[in-house]
Amino acid sequence: MAEQFPSLPSDFTTNIRQSFPIYAELLLHALDHTEPITAIRYNRRKCDRFHYTHSFQSSEQVIPIPWYRGGYQLSERPTFSHDPLWHAGGYYVQEAASMAVASIAPLLPSHPIDALDLCAAPGGKSTLLQSILPQGSTLVANEPIPKRAQILRENLLKWGDPYTLVTNNYPDQLQATGGRFDLIVVDAPCSGEGLFRKMPEARLEWSLRSVAECAKRQRQILDVAWSMLHVGGILVYCTCTFNMQEDEEQAQYLVDKYHARLLPISPQQEWQWIEGKEQLGWHFFPGITVGEGFYFVVLTKDDDEAMPLSVAPHKTKKGREDVRKVSPKPDTSCLKWLSLDDLKEAEGKLLVSPNDPNEICWIPKRLQAQYELLCQSSAIRILSVGVPLGEKRGGDQMPSPYLPYSLLLRDEVFPSIDLNLKETLRYLAGDTLVPPQARKRGICLVRYQNLPIGFVKNVGSRCNNLYPKAYRLKQKLAF
Repeated sequence: MAEQFPSLPSDFTTNIRQSFPIYAELLLHALDHTEPITAIRYNRRKCDRFHYTHSFQSSEQVIPIPWYRGGYQLSERPTFSHDPLWHAGGYYVQEAASMAVASIAPLLPSHPIDALDLCAAPGGKSTLLQSILPQGSTLVANEPIPKRAQILRENLLKWGDPYTLVTNNYPDQLQATGGRFDLIVVDAPCSGEGLFRKMPEARLEWSLRSVAECAKRQRQILDVAWSMLHVGGILVYCTCTFNMQEDEEQAQYLVDKYHARLLPISPQQEWQWIEGKEQLGWHFFPGITVGEGFYFVVLTKDDDEAMPLSVAPHKTKKGREDVRKVSPKPDTSCLKWLSLDDLKEAEGKLLVSPNDPNEICWIPKRLQAQYELLCQSSAIRILSVGVPLGEKRGGDQMPSPYLPYSLLLRDEVFPSIDLNLKETLRYLAGDTLVPPQARKRGICLVRYQNLPIGFVKNVGSRCNNLYPKAYRLKQKLAF
């Protein structure tokens, strides 16, 4: 690795030796002479719902991540794009240390709460939250950068949780709506020191100036996040970097300015987590802890004395027609495609998609308040909400091509076609399928190892591929 990667920046090594004299040499050696770790986290709710078979079952292939049940370290990095279970949201590829955020689970109440992942792309923390939040909790997952927001939307749609709303906004735009949350995660943009073992360009782009710029931006985001947190709420701040300026100093800022109170996390000693200065959070160092560079701290708001930032609400521009306010009443016939029997709160309503008047979504009752509040501002860009359920094509009501991802899919109402690996990969690449004999015509559900993958339309001589074009394999595989 040392021959392939640029040298570590000298200012970085000096800073590490000064800040972490006990661990510095182990960390610096690991960054230059060891390989990054690949880890995955299973979608346990999909496992339970559809009883599919895991891709990585051999004990020789995987090592359990000690702090997260369902997380595994892989002995080598496979080609995930060749695994249909990955495409269908059966598991998520996530850095092992980041899974430590799940340690907040004992701090959460047993009743449903409202959560916000403020800087959410590509979706690792959001999908993790959906696995640990009390059943029926809502999650607003936000990403300011449009291209990254689309990746976030895809990953959350594939994860399948119905209580999810994805937005593409800057933090102050969300703040201006007046929304408040019980849990906020700020995975802040940082200088990326935790990427030094994986990405050579991260070393070239790093500088003391970039650290200072990131720290300034992080503080602005934290100001906004704190103003949106309910009294008694929890804020998780995390970065993929090592330096104290972006880590402990930001936590101390919240303590000093807003009287934030640290919440205790008690990892097991054998996990090798490294406690931050003044007990401000936890560090993860390659060579010492499983995973790449990571830091997180958990705080709570005991009072609301500190005044939130004053931000003027965003108003609808004159002449702009908001599809969310003028859409026609949706057709209710598509409710038969939803399985609401096992849902704790089966109440919900149909609405027209915020992006396309031909698309219909189902939104659970607890998510409606968040949605309606965000809809009051034309500045808020909502990318998805609830369950994508159906779409109009001509005079017909068709199931949404994204519906197979949902945990609420009523799969038994569709004739199913079970494919092997080669057939499934061809389907994911957009190929037309040959229908099985005696298969009922119309919309059929494609499955791989019991897990729903997508839809086809059986017209008799062939099955037209309805898999979303944007998600298809870019290159067809040769078999």
